[in-house]
Amino acid sequence: MERLLIRVTSLVAFAIVLATDILYVGLIGSQGQDFQPYVPRFVASYLAVMAGLIVIALLPRPEIFAIRLPMRAAAAGGLLALGFLAAFSIGLPLVIAAGVLTTVALTRTSRRPGSALRRLAGLGAALLAIGLLVAGLEITGRLIVCPETGTGSGTGSGIVTSGYSYECNQGSLRIH
Repeated sequence: MERLLIRVTSLVAFAIVLATDILYVGLIGSQGQDFQPYVPRFVASYLAVMAGLIVIALLPRPEIFAIRLPMRAAAAGGLLALGFLAAFSIGLPLVIAAGVLTTVALTRTSRRPGSALRRLAGLGAALLAIGLLVAGLEITGRLIVCPETGTGSGTGSGIVTSGYSYECNQGSLRIH
């Protein structure tokens, strides 16, 4: 059984991520039509996966012990990266609370023989979570849905690639 500090910080981080996800989905859903509908869906799904990693890492099962550190590292890295990228919208609670709390739980996770391999796996898991976040935002940001009637335009920014602008005109899309 893990220490009380790890259980409490993990459960608080889980609650913050889950509440942020629910509020985010509600907020995005109330905003009406969006030319980039897949970005919020990706972010909401990503938050759900991070919340799942946090809570699954708490399970007192022997098969979870070996992957507990990588799961927490992935959740901490993913939440801190998303919090940094979304600092002016949903990011503040993710960075200040959930990312830091998950990092605290990660640093307190039991170290037993073979922990060097687990730490390396944790680093790999954190980098994979961040890479998935960046790739998902890059891909879904360019999946623009134009309505069949009317016009609209907007811009997008890339994390790895350059920014872009788009125009929708009667269902036809032009990207610049």
